[in-house]
Amino acid sequence: MSAPHKLISPLIDHLHSDGRLRVWSVVITIFGDAVQPHGGTVAMADLQTILGHMGVENGALRTAMSRLAKEGWVTRERQGRNSFYRLSPAGLKSFIPATEKIYRAQYAPTPQKLIFAVGPDVIGTAREQQNALLAGFGGMALRNGVALFADPSEHLLHQLRQADLMLIDADLNELPSWVAEKLELTEIEADYQALLNRFTPLGEQAEQLAALSPIDALCARILLIHEWRRLILKQPPLPAHLLPENWPGAAAHHLVSGLYRQLIEPSENWWSNGNGAEARKVLAKRF
Repeated sequence: MSAPHKLISPLIDHLHSDGRLRVWSVVITIFGDAVQPHGGTVAMADLQTILGHMGVENGALRTAMSRLAKEGWVTRERQGRNSFYRLSPAGLKSFIPATEKIYRAQYAPTPQKLIFAVGPDVIGTAREQQNALLAGFGGMALRNGVALFADPSEHLLHQLRQADLMLIDADLNELPSWVAEKLELTEIEADYQALLNRFTPLGEQAEQLAALSPIDALCARILLIHEWRRLILKQPPLPAHLLPENWPGAAAHHLVSGLYRQLIEPSENWWSNGNGAEARKVLAKRF
């Protein structure tokens, strides 16, 4: 196997820089970004090639796939000596809303309405169940029994009322510092800036990007989306005026979407499963 191109070597080094790599998380990115447009099924051998190019050992990949299968994210089918994986129905259900957020053409929309949902003062198991309920509804947890909801639908409002929660309109001109801290806005802002610093040099190398080998281009695309996915799904859906000044999210979206479009063609040349034309149609609609 050839060594990664010098353009993506720093990205691979960063992937391994935060202690023990969560290989299962990278696999989820690969499924969502690259496997689904190609029919949803991938051979274990292909995963080994992709992740091997990113410095992941086969043993770590096997452990990750066993975990994902055990937790119901993927299913496995054996054909002779070969193993093939695809997302389970439950895994697909989780992917749909995430995919919409990751690849939307515009940066995160500004919600028009915020609602506080407040539960009764309970302790122990009841408190845990209440917090789990609020999280299950998609609320941004502020403290035990209190969550913030952005642009809740009428159906969601009905569900919240049925759960015996008190709903309060949140007309906020600014966020209290403890709320910003709870929502980890400072950390997310720093991570957006780090993404900009890390990937901007790639955006300035258009000719070299176009000349990347298929496996280098595919790995660059996966690493790009792996970082972007983590940030855009973590960012709370707050109105722009409640975010810190000079919030870098929109700039990060602009960079990621531009790089992604540049990497589609060279990265798609890696696949040999006959789904190239259909996959390109799917990918062309992203961002």
